[in-house]
This record gives sequence, structure tokens and C-alpha cells, in this order.
Amino acid sequence: MKEGINLPFENFNRVHLHPFPTPLHEIPRFGQSIDVPNLYIKRDDHMLLGLGGNKIRNLEYWLGEAVQQHADIVIAAGGLQSNQCRLTAAACAKLGLPCVLVHNDNPPDLLEGNMLLNHLLGARSIFIGKKSEEERATKTKLIEEQLRNEGHNPYVIGEPGLGALGYAQAAEELILQSQQMGISLDHIVIVGAMCITSTGLLYGISLQNTPVQVHVISVEYPLQTMLTKTAEVWQAIIKRTHWEPGKQYRDFAQFHDMCLGQGYGIPSRAAIETIKLLAQTEGIFIEQVYSAKTFLGLIELRKQGIIQKEDKVCIFHTGGYGALFAQGPILVE
Repeated sequence: MKEGINLPFENFNRVHLHPFPTPLHEIPRFGQSIDVPNLYIKRDDHMLLGLGGNKIRNLEYWLGEAVQQHADIVIAAGGLQSNQCRLTAAACAKLGLPCVLVHNDNPPDLLEGNMLLNHLLGARSIFIGKKSEEERATKTKLIEEQLRNEGHNPYVIGEPGLGALGYAQAAEELILQSQQMGISLDHIVIVGAMCITSTGLLYGISLQNTPVQVHVISVEYPLQTMLTKTAEVWQAIIKRTHWEPGKQYRDFAQFHDMCLGQGYGIPSRAAIETIKLLAQTEGIFIEQVYSAKTFLGLIELRKQGIIQKEDKVCIFHTGGYGALFAQGPILVE
């Protein structure tokens, strides 16, 4: 971290949903099994609220703004097993705010996984049928306008430049933790999806005095699309903070789509085997949409020699437990 600088995310309104930092610890048996013996895991699945996960860091800033704006209802959108929706519902329950969830799918025949948790949390779910992300965004805007017309002051979760600040702060947290543990990290591996989490981390790392390399593993988009989204979120953060780092993410970040397989949410045999390997070597659970392909990406980076055997590596576990309990048919042969 640059000395004497007021970090550009420190003065934003923020609600506190977890007593950070999250744990950082070694996973030696998994590391040995994939020939990465100096392997550490950042446990962003290990949080007190709503089964934990990366979105809690984002939500601290989004809901900080919602409270500042005196919002009386919060809207989030996602698929049936959206971790964003589940954690928004959990955070709203904690803050005493009504929550509306917009799902671009049909009502499920069975409440399971995150849908069951949303129900228990008291969120209201609206199902708009199988629509694209763009169509979902349009419908969400209409629901927001309808609520305003009814006299509410709604807040819609998701503006990337603000939410990404949660992981800018996580970067500072991780580097401080690793220094306190006497670890000089060579590589950080993190999921790449909508790129809010990953780009926030890149922004935070750009403010640190560290030579670490960051690897963003796509689980949702082809490489060029992920690069475009990263650039868009990067600019959105700068617009929010009015601070452009001197170090650009292209200087220390690599982006990979080698584990995307047939596409978002479509399991691969190698990803499923990775889920089992982590569980059976460390007793740690990951789900198949996000984390499994991210951990598989780590394995591929080692196989390709991008990560060397002696390197010290940290991988973020970004959560997703709720969705795991709707993935039985995929994971059980």
C-alpha cells in the first residue's frame, strides 16, 4: 500500500455485515495433490451472514448507499440459484429492509438450494420467465419504477463501480494478512464472472506495493468478453473513486478462459472431480458453477507451468454453499 495516501474506498458509506478479515490458511493436502505445495486459501465463504460469500463485501457498499439514500425496499436480480439474491435477502433481513428478488426463470417445482433460503429469509420472489440478462435488467427497471409510483424509495443492487470496492478492500486485507504470516505471495487466483469481484481485487492490488500476479479464471464469458467487462468495471470504479491508480491491472493480471468448457453453469467432468478432490483432501466444499472451475483453473495454471512448484499461491473461495444443495443430480453419479 502506498504510504500517506487516503485509500479511495475508505470514505464511502458502508454497512458492516461481517467482522473482517476472513481467514487465510494453508491447504497442504490439496496443494500436494495438484503439485502446488505452497497453497493458501482465502475463505470468503467463511462469513457469519447467509452462509457467506463474496457478495457480502459488495453488499456492504451497495447497502451503505441504500441506507444513505433512505431506501425502504431493496431489489436484486439473478437466476434461481443466484448467490447475489440469497445474500441480498440475508443482508436485508439483518438490516430490516424488505427485499424483492427478480428471477429470469420460471417458478421452480421444488424450493431447494438458494431458493429455499430466499423463502426462509422472507424475500419476495418475482419470476419473469426464461429471459436474457438484458431483458431481466429491463424488467427490473420497470419493477423499480412501479415501486416508486406506489410511494416507495427502492434501491437496485448491482452498480459495478461501487460494489467492486468491497474487493478493493479485500486486496488490502489479503496483502496485510499474508505479510503478518510471513508469506510473500507470487500468485492470486480468483473467479471471473460479471467481473465486479475480480476487477475490484485488481483495483485494490494496484494500490499495493507488491509484485504479486493475479489470475482471473472465467466461468461465464469467453476471454474477449471478460476483458471488455473488466475494462468497463475498472472505469466504473475510477468514476466512483475519482482515483486512477498509477499501476494498471494489465501490468500484473492474466485472464484465462481455458476452464469455461461448454459455458456458464454447464458442468465439466474435470470440474466435478475438482469438487470431490478438495472435499476429500481438505473437507472444504465448493459448488460447480463458480468455484469448481476457478479451482480447476489453478490446476491448469500449474500444468501449463504458469505457476511454478515453488511459488506461493492464494486462491479465493468466494462461497456458493446454498447453490451446492441444488446440484445433487450433477454431482452424484
